[in-house]
Amino acid sequence: MPENVLPSIRYLFYLFVFSVPFESASMETVAVIGTISMILGMALMGAALLQPRICFSAPPGAFWYFVGYFVLCLAIGTTQNLDYLRPVLTRLFTFAQMLVLMWVSFNLLRYPEICKGAFLSLVAACAIVSVLQIAGIGIVHVGQGRSSMHGANANTVGATLSLGLIALVGITYGRTTVERRLKLIAWAVFPIIGMAIIMTGSRGALVALVLGIALLLIRGGTWRDKLKIGSIALLAIGFLAVTALSDEAMRIRLERSFYQGDTAGRDKIHDHAWAMFFEKPTLGWGPVYNLVELGSRLGMSVRDPHSLYLTVLTETGLLGSMLFFGGLGLLVRAAWQARLRIEGALPMAMLGCLLVFNLSGSWQNRKLFWLTAAYVLAGAWPIREMAQQGGEPIVSFSETTNAGPR
Repeated sequence: MPENVLPSIRYLFYLFVFSVPFESASMETVAVIGTISMILGMALMGAALLQPRICFSAPPGAFWYFVGYFVLCLAIGTTQNLDYLRPVLTRLFTFAQMLVLMWVSFNLLRYPEICKGAFLSLVAACAIVSVLQIAGIGIVHVGQGRSSMHGANANTVGATLSLGLIALVGITYGRTTVERRLKLIAWAVFPIIGMAIIMTGSRGALVALVLGIALLLIRGGTWRDKLKIGSIALLAIGFLAVTALSDEAMRIRLERSFYQGDTAGRDKIHDHAWAMFFEKPTLGWGPVYNLVELGSRLGMSVRDPHSLYLTVLTETGLLGSMLFFGGLGLLVRAAWQARLRIEGALPMAMLGCLLVFNLSGSWQNRKLFWLTAAYVLAGAWPIREMAQQGGEPIVSFSETTNAGPR
């Protein structure tokens, strides 16, 4: 039961999740020690030590794949290109924090009530960001008719809001048990967040969002359940399509992609990144130095590959890729298993959105990436426990939301 978790831990977790969509905002009062989400994350980790048997119980198998990737990055980064040792250690320290966040979040998100509270916090934060975006409060126009909060990367804002929007639809219609009052909230909030996503002009976020909503169709249940979520998905995608075509900036960007193959220069970046991978296919160029080398080929000091997958390939080659992509493979398997549990199709929808967006972005050091990973793995937790006990998982679409770890 969620009551087993101290209230201080639960509410700190909700506050932390709420703060994540705001982490790109400029907050002068905390700029010296970090963003608000960083401060809350540190407080959460400290509070988690009060209940180590709950918060730090055995992590999922995928966790160890990512730990292996971290160890390999550490080995390569501290033995090659020592001129970049300091930024390498800084980057790996951040990655280590993300792994701990994934571990603690996984153990908390196994409780469906805590899971619901966390997603409501995420949706509330995304709704506030969207209202500010539409109202033009604290918004910076980043060119081509695009806008984002406090000048943050428009693609990042768009992807964050997309995950929040999928969470909204998922907790309303994607799970196997739904509270009716949440449906009213969804119908009121969906258009607001949807419009804000279109305003960012992020094509990658829009495509990932549409795919994520479509993946909600894989949920289990009767044909009537699937027909209902299918109708909702069509309405949601239709609204996004009409809104996108009505927004001049987004429409022009989509037309350029469709008719001219415009990728905002990513095709050139990806070509050079692939060339780097084939030059050092086994162990890659090492963390940080892969960005420096890519930048030098593009006439810049550093350059991100704008793809999680190319970042991993150029960073640690095939050896590291087997570890990292192996972890992602376990996430996909967990999302598929979770569709038969109380979370329904929502884990697959959120994971699909995340993986598609990372074709044109690098989110391996972002909190929302690891929170999503933890949620996906937690969604399949009851199945994993049954498998360890040598039994078959019992699937029930009438499970109550009060079920949780024991």
